[in-house]
Amino acid sequence: MKKLVVLLLSVLMVLSLTACGSKGSSNGGSKTFTFAVGDQPSYMDPAIASDSIGSYVINQMYFPLFYMGKDNLEMGAAESCEVSSDGLVYTIKLRENYWSDGVKVTAEDYVYGPKHALSIGDAEVSYLSWITDYIVNAKQYVYGDATNMPDLGIKALDDDTIQYTLTKPVGFFTSLLWGGVYYPLRADFAPSGDYTWADTVGYPMNGAFVPTSIDRASTIVMEKNEKWCWADQVNVDTLVAKVITDMDAQLMAFQNKEIDFATSVEAATVSKLDEVKDNFFPSGVINYYVNINCADNATNAALKDVNVRKALSYGIDREAIVEARDDGVTKALYGFVPSGIFTDEGDFRTVGGNLTKYDPELAKQLLAEAGYNAENPLKLEYYYNQNAAHDLVAAVLKEQWSKINVELQLKTADVRTFFADRDEHAVFELARGAMSADYMDALTYLDMATSTYQMKQSWGDATYDAMMLDAASMSGQERIDQLHKAEKYIVEETAQVIPLFEYGSACLRSSKVSGDFNNCQGNSLFWFVKIAD
Repeated sequence: MKKLVVLLLSVLMVLSLTACGSKGSSNGGSKTFTFAVGDQPSYMDPAIASDSIGSYVINQMYFPLFYMGKDNLEMGAAESCEVSSDGLVYTIKLRENYWSDGVKVTAEDYVYGPKHALSIGDAEVSYLSWITDYIVNAKQYVYGDATNMPDLGIKALDDDTIQYTLTKPVGFFTSLLWGGVYYPLRADFAPSGDYTWADTVGYPMNGAFVPTSIDRASTIVMEKNEKWCWADQVNVDTLVAKVITDMDAQLMAFQNKEIDFATSVEAATVSKLDEVKDNFFPSGVINYYVNINCADNATNAALKDVNVRKALSYGIDREAIVEARDDGVTKALYGFVPSGIFTDEGDFRTVGGNLTKYDPELAKQLLAEAGYNAENPLKLEYYYNQNAAHDLVAAVLKEQWSKINVELQLKTADVRTFFADRDEHAVFELARGAMSADYMDALTYLDMATSTYQMKQSWGDATYDAMMLDAASMSGQERIDQLHKAEKYIVEETAQVIPLFEYGSACLRSSKVSGDFNNCQGNSLFWFVKIAD
């Protein structure tokens, strides 16, 4: 991701489930809340663990300046925020808080955090563009020494005041401060350029919980941080994140009361299962799409032909995919930005309208003009990380495209290999993509196709980069109109991405649980979670 990027669904593997105390009940006066995630976090460093799985864990440990609440962006560690008249300078006052080791949290900690992300570099930090695209002089310090970045536009004016100086006005800047690249860190435990430090316990946290046991492949245990400024609102003593990669296994663990909260279950199953349907809820604002590798280095030259790409989009019956998923949370998507992103003119998707369509005859015609027909089908490979949900989509694509003379080969890999191949190396022809909203703005989706956003470019072009650059210099309705034009260019005019559907990831919450809140990113905060006796 590069997005917090890029949404992860669970990989089809079954792990043995081990009990972890009495879930949802008191145990000698102590309460434990246990939730399951669909895969292991890549790393525990907040600059690296920015995908949906990692965020589900690290968001419980850190206290950002702003955070995505249930309905709105809320102030967290920030007590106040002032913005200069030109929109370029943000001055933020901190509320009093302490690290779990008793050391006071200072403005310098919030300065060092993004410096640390810069020192690791863009090859590893998916969301580094949240710093480099907006902060003065940030680009010159990528791979630099985090302890020596004197001209960076992030300064500690005093122990309690941080100042951010931007390269351009960014109306949604405070929502970026929710991202892990802006989380606070200290040089005494997070060395410059290193992200392996966080895989062991013993380092302090400034948020609701502190890790006491880390096994990224199995279980991460966190204990209440008594030093946190809002500790009096924390209701459980222990938070446990269990890695359960198989959706059916998560459902079984929930039914057996081995977990209190499942983050990745099969919506089509749980929405109809009488035993748990009242516990089911969709999470996040998510699109699902086919990523086309049509860059200059694309391995399949056919995908550089815009009419071939349009044919692939026209050859998909999205309503049939919705029917096949049959989960109650899926809706056909005819643009890249899903519904749920609101502007002053209304829902961005509703205003933008449909940018593609289902027209198999036109698809066959375009492919025939490119030299592909029943005797000479277009041969393509579709790459994805395997689970039941992705298997279903892949099967439908294969069947539908066969009707327009496309011969589709399916390729799968474990989730880490898949994302490395797709995002870091761009070694694919067609690939699965999905993204939840990092912040409530269409840009959270549309900047994915820019060259600066991608680790290795597979889509987008110089024209699109210029359109997005122009949008960055605009404000108000003019900016929204430009984003609509950019979306139309990438979906309708050049067909560099094929939207399929929008949905919410399926979660289960115990009827005894309250106080958690879900956000647009598709994950939940458990800072104030409660478990009834």
